Amino acid sequence: MITSLQSRVIYGLKTDIISNAHYISDSEILYPVGNVIAIHNIPQYEQKLIRLPDKQQINIIAVAHNKKFAAICEVGEKPTISIYDLQTLKRRKLLGIPYDASDVTRFTCIEFTFDNKYIVAVTGEPDQNMLFYNWEKGKVESSLKVGIPQDPSAIVEVLSCNPSEAGIVALGGLRIFKFLTLSDSIWRPYGFSKADTIFTCSMTWLNSDRLLLGTLDGRILYLENGDLKNIYKMTDTVSMNLKIREEYVIQATSSLIALESIKRIPWEHNIRSLIAFQRGFAFAFGRRTIILFEKEGPHKYIKRNIYIIPTQPSKEKNEELYQVNTININLSIDRLIITTGWPQLFYAKLWGPDLNVDPEPQELKIIGQALHFGPIIDISVCAWKSIFMTCGQIDHSVRLWDFESKSLILYKQYAEDICGIALHPTGLFCLIGFSDKLRFMSILIDDFLPMEEFSIRCCNTAKFSHGGHLFAAVNGNIVQVYSTIGFVNIFILKGHTNIVKKILWSQTDTKLFTLGAEGTIYQWDTSTGRRSAEIILKGITLHDIALSADEQVVFCIADDNIIHEIKENMIRKYHFPDANAYFMILGKEDQAFFFVSPGGFILSIKCPIQEPIHPLSFHIHSADITKVDRHNRRCKHIALSYNEQYLISVSIDGSLCIWKVIYPEGKGKIGKEIAYTNEVLINKNDLQEKIQTIIDLNVRMRELETEHAYKMRQIEVIHNDKVRDIHQGYCEAIEELRVKISRLQEDHKNELNTINVEILKMKEEHEDTMKQMETNYNAKLITEYDRYLALENSMNLMRQNYEKRLEEVESHGVEELQKATTKYEGLLHEKKLQLEETQDEMIQQIRVHEQMMTQIEDDADKEILELKTNYETFLHEEKQINIRLKGETGVLRNRYISSLKDVEELRRQVQRFQNEYGYFQKTIQELERDKDDLKTEINERDTTIQDRERQIYELKRSNQELEKFKFVLNYKIIELKNQIEPRDREIKELKEKIRDMETELVNLHKTTISLELQLHELREKLGASRRELQYEIHRNKRCQQLLKKIRIDLLDASGLVQNPQALKTAITKLYHKYSSSDEFLRTRKADLDAQCEFIKQRDHLERTIASLRKQVFQDKEISGKDIDKTVEENIILITELNALREELKDARKHIIHMESLLGYKSKDMRSSEAKKKMEEACYGHEKLRIEYKSQMQECQNIIIALKEDMYKLISKIPCEELETKITF
Repeated sequence: MITSLQSRVIYGLKTDIISNAHYISDSEILYPVGNVIAIHNIPQYEQKLIRLPDKQQINIIAVAHNKKFAAICEVGEKPTISIYDLQTLKRRKLLGIPYDASDVTRFTCIEFTFDNKYIVAVTGEPDQNMLFYNWEKGKVESSLKVGIPQDPSAIVEVLSCNPSEAGIVALGGLRIFKFLTLSDSIWRPYGFSKADTIFTCSMTWLNSDRLLLGTLDGRILYLENGDLKNIYKMTDTVSMNLKIREEYVIQATSSLIALESIKRIPWEHNIRSLIAFQRGFAFAFGRRTIILFEKEGPHKYIKRNIYIIPTQPSKEKNEELYQVNTININLSIDRLIITTGWPQLFYAKLWGPDLNVDPEPQELKIIGQALHFGPIIDISVCAWKSIFMTCGQIDHSVRLWDFESKSLILYKQYAEDICGIALHPTGLFCLIGFSDKLRFMSILIDDFLPMEEFSIRCCNTAKFSHGGHLFAAVNGNIVQVYSTIGFVNIFILKGHTNIVKKILWSQTDTKLFTLGAEGTIYQWDTSTGRRSAEIILKGITLHDIALSADEQVVFCIADDNIIHEIKENMIRKYHFPDANAYFMILGKEDQAFFFVSPGGFILSIKCPIQEPIHPLSFHIHSADITKVDRHNRRCKHIALSYNEQYLISVSIDGSLCIWKVIYPEGKGKIGKEIAYTNEVLINKNDLQEKIQTIIDLNVRMRELETEHAYKMRQIEVIHNDKVRDIHQGYCEAIEELRVKISRLQEDHKNELNTINVEILKMKEEHEDTMKQMETNYNAKLITEYDRYLALENSMNLMRQNYEKRLEEVESHGVEELQKATTKYEGLLHEKKLQLEETQDEMIQQIRVHEQMMTQIEDDADKEILELKTNYETFLHEEKQINIRLKGETGVLRNRYISSLKDVEELRRQVQRFQNEYGYFQKTIQELERDKDDLKTEINERDTTIQDRERQIYELKRSNQELEKFKFVLNYKIIELKNQIEPRDREIKELKEKIRDMETELVNLHKTTISLELQLHELREKLGASRRELQYEIHRNKRCQQLLKKIRIDLLDASGLVQNPQALKTAITKLYHKYSSSDEFLRTRKADLDAQCEFIKQRDHLERTIASLRKQVFQDKEISGKDIDKTVEENIILITELNALREELKDARKHIIHMESLLGYKSKDMRSSEAKKKMEEACYGHEKLRIEYKSQMQECQNIIIALKEDMYKLISKIPCEELETKITF
């Protein structure tokens, strides 16, 4: 299995693509970089990639209105449009030109319709055609030739689809503009089209009827329903009222200056990237400037903000790079994204401070990371941190990145050319090669600080050793090796006849390999600075070298597509299939082997190399990762992280990619995993300044807090005054309302009484009227019943009469039918006879008619030919009139639709105003209800306030009584304190004595500890002497073995007594073996010196031991018994001391208890009761004093005895130690 790569993130931007940035959501941006389309979630550092075909270039990107699909135009002999699904990141359709167009290599403009079902595209020169694709079906539904054959300079460059109708499109460009409408699969122009002197740059629809058109000369044309309404010169325009039509401006358009003079105008104020949205529109005004107009009403737009593109650092000052390429808005309509000729995404927040408040233009801000402009010429990684360093050739910048967080950490711009960089393994230092010197710099938290300079000009290759203690720098054809501690030039490595292209340290830093442009590889010994080996390959140009993990195999690549493996002066060649490799990198454990080939390809092969080679190819950069410059140096390259889990690749177009290295199963982590450090360097003065600023800010915060508290107190006082005034006013109003309520209640009672009397009267009248109505209705019911009986009798009589009449009519009808049948049969016979006669007459008339027809046909043919010619001309004229009328009807229809929309909008506004009026009425009612509730709440709070004031008055009165009682109690307490003071003095004296005893005990403990330490030191000395004895024993054994070998060799030599010559050679060998070697002499001399020193020390120790034995034997008998006795006494004394401490604690508790007894717990205690308690507490005071004195005397005696015992122990301990030393 071969090691593979997976891209984590790629940074960069392709600036030669039209519409190269689009918002997909509020946080996701689609843009092209390298050979992919990236969908980047900036806040979450997540990225999705759409991989493009390897050999295709793209020139336009268009995104559907629903943000689900993207159309990408590919350039080539047969240009195509690829439709990608932005959810699945897969290609849905591939659209091409359905006819033979060999001269067309690209599409000039493309856009989705509003319903996302169709794509409108315009092909490139020379014959421009507009194609209307149904992209889901993959076919062209209609097309139109949009170029002007009479004027080849009229080129369509922009198009815009109507936002509400798929069949209306606006096209524009140099000296051309058209409105097109689709009817019956045929595109027909309508409206304004006089664009011979108009250079269209951009256009956008405000709604389905209104279009804005931006020109090269800084004007915006306003068209409505296909007609030109107004022209605005944007250098002077602050507001746009679309309803006001200025006639003189329209007349001025007909008398513009000639084309030759227009071409000579420098277009500094061209209108580009027009974009409209719900709240206004924005556009790029010339270079560096973006202008925002805000909508104020349906017809008025006001200039709101101006944004400028910040100046980008570069040694190439090209104003064309500030030309705006794309402006796009997010879904929330609060942020614009802008792209220019710089490979950087900019954004602007909308609806900030307007021009009336803040007239200064606002600078655009960078989205994501600050990227390189131009080639990235070098890259370097370190071991202790997850960072890597890059430098740019054109922008003169050095940047520090983190490949784990995928973010930029540090960035610094220089005025000089940067040739190369190298990062120290710790990540705290670096080397930067400038055009005049090589500088060693420390990496601070926010800066690069120079520490040392070396006089090496244009150093493009420098590298630290793996340990970081050395670094090598190339100075033309020599290599200088320096120490990173003292910055001393240790070695100067000479031997190359051309520029040194590559430096490679071995993993143990014992070897250094250099590759020269002349094709030689030298191996240097870093301990001596001498050349230990050289490799010369003739006839080829070497590009790069690599070293295996065991430092035995050297790999090199050349321009012959062959990998050379050199091991012990043996060369093996492996043919690289169909690819040139310019750079390679080999992992520390030979698990990963990567190559770089032209076109931005990274190749991975299996290691150890086996033929045939089948590399894995990874293509994400569109430009070369390496490139030869004028000094035969390469823009580098790729680099592996120290743990070999990440690979970083850079390209000459400024793109940078971080890859995740995926090893096959069974491989992966190399050695033990090292945790990365997060520490950084910081200047001491900066740190002190920051600490001081923190302190100042804290002081300022406290001052603000005090100011705020003071202001709050003032506000509370003012608020309380206002509340008091309001409360007084409310109280007065409440009293007035109470009086009114009482009056109203009385009036209400009077009205109720009058109403009750009237109700009783009305009830009586109602009962009388009801009785009269009942009597009247009963009489009417009787009369109506009599009428009903009479009508029923008349109905029965009428039914009988009608039945008799029906029988008579039936009998009469049968007779009439028989008479009619006989009559009509006679008439039918007569008609048959007449028909036969008329048939004979018809036959004769047909014959006559046929003869007349022949004559008439001849005459008619002549007349038809004449009429045909006349009517064809008339029909052609009518068709032309009909086409013109259809266009006019389309325009009228659009006007009618727009008027209907205006009417509907007015109706909606009326309805909205009615709803708002109802809502306001409801809110007024709710507020009145809240007002009533607040009034009731105020009444309740007034009652509570009065209750609280009454309670406060009672508490004050009780407090005065308590203060009187407190004065009496204080006087009594003073008297009791006077009685307690003598006892307190005695207690303090006892406490001081106990403290003295405790200090003496602590001193004794310290002496015992010091004695223990002395004993420990003597034991360590004894252990050292034992180790020396073991060393001497081991040395004696070695000497005995050497003597044994000498004896054996002498016995072998004694066997050669009979052969003098052999005996002589044997004796000389023995001499050279044992006597002549420097090592033997040194060991022999050392043995003699050691033996002499040992004898001296032995004599000294024997004398000291003899004297110590005498002293020990004298005190041995006495000291043994005394030591045991003193130890036992010491134990007894310690137990007694612990008992005394317990008694002391009890005494303290007793004192606290006594103090509590002397206090007055109850407030109502009388003076007589207090005196009784005092007498009870003081009872037996003299007896206690005598007891305490006796106990203190005993304690003093015990302390004296303890002191004497301790002195005895101190005097006897050294003898004991000497005795233990001798026994050991």
